[in-house]
Amino acid sequence: MPRLALLAAVTTLACAPAVRTAPSPATGTHTLVAIFAHPDDETIVSPALAYYARNGARVYVVVATDGRKGVSAHAHIPAGDSLAKVRAEEARCSARQLGAQPPVLLGFEDAGLAVLSPWPGEPLDRLATRITATLSELHPDVVLTWGAEGGYGHQDHRLVGDVVTQIFQSGAAPAGARLFYVGFPPERTATAPRWYGMKVYPTASAYLTTHIAYEQTDRDAARRALGCHRSQATEAEMNESFSALEHLWAGEVPFQQWRGGPTASKFF
Repeated sequence: MPRLALLAAVTTLACAPAVRTAPSPATGTHTLVAIFAHPDDETIVSPALAYYARNGARVYVVVATDGRKGVSAHAHIPAGDSLAKVRAEEARCSARQLGAQPPVLLGFEDAGLAVLSPWPGEPLDRLATRITATLSELHPDVVLTWGAEGGYGHQDHRLVGDVVTQIFQSGAAPAGARLFYVGFPPERTATAPRWYGMKVYPTASAYLTTHIAYEQTDRDAARRALGCHRSQATEAEMNESFSALEHLWAGEVPFQQWRGGPTASKFF
């Protein structure tokens, strides 16, 4: 390049306004695993998943239950095998839109994790075994799941988060893996529209030490991923839900690190 042209290019760059972008993770070397209860639960963290997948991380969504009881009147699909099949395909569609790997569908019965027979906790013990095996296979650097509040208090959400936490506190998680819970501060939950008609429970801001910023392309991928779950909501309901999520995110997805952690703007 001629000297004058090079000087002009340098000058142009120096004078260009600064553009705020989310910090980029290292590419191709990390694995992020999100473990949730139902197909469509991943939407609560979807921009963060899209962001890391776009920047080269291996992103997996692990779904504990088959969603067979998530009947919505508009879809005209009865509870049972037919709905479970539809929701499995919706989970695959969502993963594709987010740039994630094909989802890991564990297939436990929807709303079947809390039982009293044959003994309390039996499905959860089986779930712990399956999740432990999955984590051993995927070797994640970071695991995301529901916190103690389960988003809006859903029992399956809470139980899946409990089982993942149990795996970590027992020492069965892969060495070096870190666990994070999605959560939102009281000032956002208090003013947020209802998410699918539900009020999201807050997490104290002091505990939310990791905030993953995302970009417009990740936001758009998140909206497309939500659109995959057509058995669960009409287009109008999806738009309302996404508005609630955008209010909760406010440009970044907040997380609480298990056992605490430093303030951070990235997982890796």
